[in-house]
Amino acid sequence: MVNYKLIGKRIKEVRRQQQISQMELAEISGLSVSYISHIETAQKKASLTSIINISNALGITVDELLYGNQLYNPTDYQTYRPIDG
Repeated sequence: MVNYKLIGKRIKEVRRQQQISQMELAEISGLSVSYISHIETAQKKASLTSIINISNALGITVDELLYGNQLYNPTDYQTYRPIDG
């Protein structure tokens, strides 16, 4: 499950660290100021395209933007299943 509240918080955190206003981020990312605001406050769910545009505008990777958003469970990625017998 994607935590949009956490994504918005992370966008806001990085934006503030870089001393970029919502207006500047909107201009650089090609999104509207109100959409940036709604993403940061989790009033709207950011599309994948928007997340990519925002991460590019902030000069960070999507992975850095989404850091901490997924719960890591190694068994989810295991493909080997032992055969009983």
